[in-house]
Amino acid sequence: MKKTILALFVIASSISYSQEIQLVKDYVEVLEKKGQEPVKFVNNLLNDIDLLIFDDALHLAKEPFDFYQELMKNNPFRNKIKYIFIEVFSTNSQPNINKYFSSAIKDDTILLPVFQNDYSGYGWRYKTYLDLLGTVWDVNSQLSESEKIQVICVNQPIYWSAIQTRKEYDLFQQSLIGRDYFMYKIIAKSLDDFKSGEKGIFLTNTRHAYKGIKKPNGEFYWNTGTFLNQWHPGKSYSIRLHNVALSIQSRLDSISRPSTEGLDRISYSWIRMDNGLWEKAFKENGNVPVAISLEKNVFGKTSYVGNHMLNVAGNQTMYDAYDGLIFLAPLEKLTFSAKVDFIYTDSFVQELKRRILLLQGDQLSEFLIENGVNSLDTFIKELVKYQQPKKNTLVPKETN
Repeated sequence: MKKTILALFVIASSISYSQEIQLVKDYVEVLEKKGQEPVKFVNNLLNDIDLLIFDDALHLAKEPFDFYQELMKNNPFRNKIKYIFIEVFSTNSQPNINKYFSSAIKDDTILLPVFQNDYSGYGWRYKTYLDLLGTVWDVNSQLSESEKIQVICVNQPIYWSAIQTRKEYDLFQQSLIGRDYFMYKIIAKSLDDFKSGEKGIFLTNTRHAYKGIKKPNGEFYWNTGTFLNQWHPGKSYSIRLHNVALSIQSRLDSISRPSTEGLDRISYSWIRMDNGLWEKAFKENGNVPVAISLEKNVFGKTSYVGNHMLNVAGNQTMYDAYDGLIFLAPLEKLTFSAKVDFIYTDSFVQELKRRILLLQGDQLSEFLIENGVNSLDTFIKELVKYQQPKKNTLVPKETN
């Protein structure tokens, strides 16, 4: 009996291994036949598409912003686009963005309010965003006024000076229920509802980039990308920049002070796509940067994983979420952005202390213990230090 069970196990394992080898071959075949160099892929799309939506997978990922800067330095790309829409910058930061780009010298201090007034209250620290703005400034300095690229903030405004209690912050969070529609309207208005023929790119994070994920009842999750795709068909194109993927196991209901990010409200893990088969295919392809359409191929037919997976129609795939995919480097070589310190002026450090006290309230002691410090001053002292880029720590171990 034991020998029979063992034999069946060996046969099943052999079949599974053979299926995996075949699937990797199918993936590689797509890369070899349909793959394009990423910059060329983007430029080709812009011949017919008005808005490219880029999902960076992780806001702190460095490689997507290296790629965006590469695009900015590419003449064909630069000559095609008029707008860069940035999710994380609030519309009330637009005057500072405009002032920065109209300045005769590149003065990062003009951007202080842009980076200080994020939704978390702690300040938006990722150097990648500052580097991108600097590259756009450099490019614009060589262009005529009519040719200059415009950076547009699309996030709902936040006025920290008006938020004096945790209850007021919670009310602000409730206002974000219409955030995706708000961002859609800012983008559509800038592009004259796609009547002007002007082109742009939207730099965002995962769920805002989805073009058409459905609930079990067939209704859409109305993400920014979905509004664009459904109401202006053929005008936008959503691209996933390859990284780890968010896999959600359950929802947590006992969070008393939820963040605007939302990850504290779910039980989740970071996974490799299709149990690592995508990575194996990229490796077989030489790990060269490559871009592909997800339409009618095995990549696009991969089962959907992501922000909506707890309540999603059973047949949803990655092509339902995105139109295309760009691979820049293997997961093991991906990095996190450096974190800047220049935004923490003396006055902002005092404001930061006020915000933390407001956000944490009577849970401040627990907050300090969780962060391994015995005082708020010590926490802030550690927080505001410059941090070098570091390896992506979310990459799961490879399974054989």
